[in-house]
Amino acid sequence: MRGKAVLYVIGIAIGLGAGLFAAWLCDPTTRAGLLGQALYRAELTAYDYRLAWAPSAGPSPDIAIVTMDEESFSQPELSIWPWPRRFHAQVLRNLADAGASLIGVDIILAGTSSDAECPPEEDPFFWTPPLSPDDQALIAALRDASNVVLAMEVVTETMTGEEAGAELTVANFPHPEFEAAALALGAVNLPKDLDGTARRYLTSVTHQDVMWPSMAVRLAALRTGIEADALADRVVVEAHSNHPALPANDFLVNYRAPVGLGFTRIPYHRALSGEFDPAQVAGKIVLLGASARSLQDLYDTPVSMRGIPGTSQTVAQMPGVEIIASATDTILRHNWIVPAPPWQATLLAVVLAMAMGALVIRLRPLKGLLLGWLPLVALAVVLSFEAMWARSVWLPLVPLLLGITVTFVLDTVYLELTAQREERRLRRAWSMRVAPEVLRVILSNPELAKVAGRNVVGTVFFSDLQEFTTFCSTSAPEEVVRQVNKYLTVATEVILDHGGTVHKFIGDGVMAVFGDPIHQDDHATRAVAASLEIQRRMAELRENVAEGEWPMIVRIGLHSGELVAGDIGSENMLEYTVMGETVSVASRLEGANKELGTSILMSRATADMVDAGYELRGMGEIEVRGLSEPLEVVTVGEPPPADAAPPAEPEACPVTR
Repeated sequence: MRGKAVLYVIGIAIGLGAGLFAAWLCDPTTRAGLLGQALYRAELTAYDYRLAWAPSAGPSPDIAIVTMDEESFSQPELSIWPWPRRFHAQVLRNLADAGASLIGVDIILAGTSSDAECPPEEDPFFWTPPLSPDDQALIAALRDASNVVLAMEVVTETMTGEEAGAELTVANFPHPEFEAAALALGAVNLPKDLDGTARRYLTSVTHQDVMWPSMAVRLAALRTGIEADALADRVVVEAHSNHPALPANDFLVNYRAPVGLGFTRIPYHRALSGEFDPAQVAGKIVLLGASARSLQDLYDTPVSMRGIPGTSQTVAQMPGVEIIASATDTILRHNWIVPAPPWQATLLAVVLAMAMGALVIRLRPLKGLLLGWLPLVALAVVLSFEAMWARSVWLPLVPLLLGITVTFVLDTVYLELTAQREERRLRRAWSMRVAPEVLRVILSNPELAKVAGRNVVGTVFFSDLQEFTTFCSTSAPEEVVRQVNKYLTVATEVILDHGGTVHKFIGDGVMAVFGDPIHQDDHATRAVAASLEIQRRMAELRENVAEGEWPMIVRIGLHSGELVAGDIGSENMLEYTVMGETVSVASRLEGANKELGTSILMSRATADMVDAGYELRGMGEIEVRGLSEPLEVVTVGEPPPADAAPPAEPEACPVTR
């Protein structure tokens, strides 16, 4: 493999490495220091965007929320916190009477609400305050409703003092009387990611070797009639919670709508007074919890960046009770957000990065940015959004973008340091020697212009100026250079226009080749056409020459045959050229014009390859130094116009092709 193929292989190999590196670096299990953490944070933010702007499912038909909100705090009887437990009891009774199938209380009802003081004869550490009348009312309401799940939580605290750094795990349970009267308990621990956002929810917590189902699992289990432990295990399996991005017992919450729009909300004071539509809770799971900012139970979630549609609030935290409702809804709908397996994300990152590598090599950096990088980035974004929206699959976006971008940068640097630098060198070396179309071929196939040696077939062109030596000896140097440059400019332009390659200037002489470095089937015809045009343009220049001035008459020799092409020179300086008998014969034919009185002289080998339409005339045979046999030579006149009649057969050995 050489040339462009090598560039493609290297570019794609860079893409392969960049894709694998990006997938490894963005894997949360890699632990790649601050960089890996920053990339994972970026992925979490990209996850939030996808979930926040997903099509909304609208209010849940199965879950409603009673909120301890600012509106309720504005009521006179509820202006002082904490609210009496008899109020909670009345709310539970009203919800049960309205037909709520299950009631989840997101309040840890620890201790009693009694204001009794410890008797002097009792040890305060072991003394338990008696139940207050409000507590008794709450116990009765719990028993009567018989469908209430109370909250508990397991908390890990860091010790201070002499045992600084040690951790102590404690559990907060409701008062035993409340627990006995309730239907069940559910943990309300709220896991958060490293940026403090609540994207996931737990299935259970463990305290002193006892597993406690989360509030969401407990409510869903009671709703579906499945054992809570069995449901927790099913959630772990179905939601692929064994993914390295998730703790073992957590699952991703599929928030169904922006904050406040996913569930029917009933203000606490209306649930207390009974001034609500029973249809809002009949047959539903109803969750009771805080939403007022003063109660400090608000959290960032993926949908927080949507704010509250229809209001001026562009960012909105979600109450913990609504997060529990969203987790419960996710379980009931089996609408898991499943993390894509790491191997799938790695494969896609590698494929896109390798595609980027190929595009950079094909299009080069600027076009590669506009026609490669941008479309591939857009494709990665579309794929990740489509996976989330249509399939509820978390397809990591950052490793895809990182792989594409790193590939683009590395391939661009590689091209700049190697391939493009070589291309600029070739362009500088050949732009003044070959036609533009030939240059394009050389740039796309650099091996054509840098070889140790190869055989080619072409036509060699030699020219010089008649009486140049005399002109040099009788004219000022400035005038000599000016006149010669006029001729060389004409010769170079014409040769390049006909696809020839200018190899060197030898004083007043020009050496050019047609058919190399790229193959041309019509190299002889191109050489003849160029020779005739040079003579025509030089004749036009002579029309303006004053009497007695040097007329600049050009003599041209052409010969076709095999050539040896390659780089010749020293270790420090190389020149691409052609060599061989064909070159020597062309040079001799140029000099033979003087004896034969011609301006263009070619060999029979060249004449036999010229296209029809040129007036060729045989000039007999001549002796050429270095050849063992005489060489038949031919001269040429102007080709007739395309619509002219065929020329009359000339005298003196005509040969017309």
